[in-house]
Amino acid sequence: MKTNRILFIVAAAIALLTSCNNGHERMLTIINEDGTCSREMTFHPDSFDVTSPLDTAINVEGMIFHPDWERTWSIKGDSVRHACPMTKQQWDSLQNVFHDKFVGQHIVMYTKQEYQSINDMCKSFNRVCQDVFKDTMSLEKRFKWFYTDYVYKETLSIAVINQAFLIPLERFVSADTASYWFTGEPNLAEGLTGAEQKEMLDDIESKISHWLTACTMAHACQIIANEQYDEVKNPPVSKEQFEALIDSIAMLPAVADMDLLFNTKEQACKILEDFFHSDAYTPLFKDENVWNYRLEDNNKYISFLLMMKPTLDYVMPGKVIDAGNGVVDGNVVHYKFSGERLIPHPYDVAITSRVTNVWAFVVTALVILLAIGCLFYRRIRKLIF
Repeated sequence: MKTNRILFIVAAAIALLTSCNNGHERMLTIINEDGTCSREMTFHPDSFDVTSPLDTAINVEGMIFHPDWERTWSIKGDSVRHACPMTKQQWDSLQNVFHDKFVGQHIVMYTKQEYQSINDMCKSFNRVCQDVFKDTMSLEKRFKWFYTDYVYKETLSIAVINQAFLIPLERFVSADTASYWFTGEPNLAEGLTGAEQKEMLDDIESKISHWLTACTMAHACQIIANEQYDEVKNPPVSKEQFEALIDSIAMLPAVADMDLLFNTKEQACKILEDFFHSDAYTPLFKDENVWNYRLEDNNKYISFLLMMKPTLDYVMPGKVIDAGNGVVDGNVVHYKFSGERLIPHPYDVAITSRVTNVWAFVVTALVILLAIGCLFYRRIRKLIF
């Protein structure tokens, strides 16, 4: 599908690993009765991640784990964990065993940290993913004598959506349509035939593709304005005028026909030439490698976002009585998550669990027994006296 090709070209070389990374990506959050908690991130590492000294921060697809995170690793399918860092000899040995260059796909790495409160965990996680996500968390205890309810809420959102996507999505599709495309809700396909669903999806895909090409064209123009405008000889407009026209350029009908997999440079040149009736900007695209690097660097945030597809798992105190949009599996609540789900709106987690207060039943029973005992005592006392 054209949209998928656009998403992957934005992710560039990193996207080649997307289909391999998803199986073991996981974020496990454990919340205890006393309010303490822990969070563990699981992923496939590269050699730098797993062999780096513990006093060195590691960057995993835009998420920066500082030395205060505990790090361990294991072979995929083996529950035995080993302390980091892995030695070069261990990495080379695995290279010989698996006979391929993607040794990291056979390794699972864990980063974990424990906290005294939800607020501490929230601050720590935002420090880790400051360039990718923005997170808010809360935990509320509702004491009801015989039991205590624990209400946990978490909201993930794009940290800097206006910088990631320069052109607003709502210019191309409605809020419900955007939500359906990226999250599956609301179900706009309900009641439609297969042919009608295909027609609807093709139409949405075309508009989403146009939005993505518009965002990329806007990024290209922004690079020219911010980094290269001094190189333009005899520009048809001033830098300030060019910046003011970026939105108009990105929304041109010709931009919708751009194929980001082929001839991006040539197509961008042609669009600017036709718009300004000048080839003054064409020399800027002469060095394709430099241009591709600039565009890729400008879009790396989007790459990180689209690469994120961990399963969000939560363990709550007591028994879960409301998992929200999650699925309860024993004592774990699973939430299906991917970075693209944040594009139309923030992603919400809401879980309520209940802990039985055994002591409350004991106290209540003692009070009842005491009341009954007093009643019998009074009656017996009346009979005697």
